[in-house]
Amino acid sequence: MNTNLIHNILNFLIAITAGLAGFDFSSIVSASTAGKIVAVLAAAKLVMNALRDGLAGMTKPQPPVQ
Repeated sequence: MNTNLIHNILNFLIAITAGLAGFDFSSIVSASTAGKIVAVLAAAKLVMNALRDGLAGMTKPQPPVQ
């Protein structure tokens, strides 16, 4: 599974949802609902990292990109 792709998609959704909260899009999503969506998406990223790398792996230095 390509977790990097999933992380990038979640980052995009977080940015869009947080951006909606900054404007008056109350007919689409309220600011409090947008905040909850952002929290759930961010939690999903943390859970994914914990399952993939383990808790110790989340704090170790990452190897350089090749």
